[in-house]
Amino acid sequence: MTFLIEGDKRCPRITADFSRGTFEISGISLPENPYLYYQPFLDELDDYLKAPCDLTVLSLKLEYFNTGSALALRNIIQKLNVSLTLDSVLVKWYYETDDIDMLDSGDEFATIFQNTRFEIIEVDEF
Repeated sequence: MTFLIEGDKRCPRITADFSRGTFEISGISLPENPYLYYQPFLDELDDYLKAPCDLTVLSLKLEYFNTGSALALRNIIQKLNVSLTLDSVLVKWYYETDDIDMLDSGDEFATIFQNTRFEIIEVDEF
């Protein structure tokens, strides 16, 4: 089963392939109400976690996010962290070469969720 929130210039694109255990959040995350924006994905994630794949991969390819979105991202990672074992979840945090703030944010999330595997991945551009 696949899931898609298309996103726009202020809201990220959220895609999920639940049959493969792959999720991606990309773009800019400045929704007016992050809780409402991310809730449909969180609801689907709850269903997925009842019978997850052997490996679940969350890829984050964000150019920018606000404080409210940081909390929503934390909630998503927390849900994976609590529901899955260390070997069964991987968070891939992508950042653009010159974007030190996004690198630091990825490092901060990795520090907060020490029981979750993180890969911090540098890319030229999104």
